[in-house]
Amino acid sequence: MTDHGRWYLQSEDLKDLSPQKARDLIIKCFFEAQKETFKRAKQKFGKASDDSDILQRITSVVKLTFQQINGDFDQPTKETLIKVIERLAAISASWGTPEDIIEHHKKQIERVLSQLA
Repeated sequence: MTDHGRWYLQSEDLKDLSPQKARDLIIKCFFEAQKETFKRAKQKFGKASDDSDILQRITSVVKLTFQQINGDFDQPTKETLIKVIERLAAISASWGTPEDIIEHHKKQIERVLSQLA
């Protein structure tokens, strides 16, 4: 669920939670947190951007982040997921995402990760 650019964890998101599902929730969360930033950047250059284009770019950023921390995107661990969200928070800040948006989304994903073994 989203509310004015904020993604909220739903109880069904935690059903059958695995590291792969947690990774996918990170992508979903990061997408919602950065969607407006991407759209505005594209508009500055006179280009339109739809959600599927943004989701593809966000997924690429997350995959690159896994590589940067020497993590396995396809077989993530709780430890690599924690490192990924820390790095994504730093990336968001460098893109000018407001701190309250970063902290909100980080807390949502920390709730997900707290449910992983």
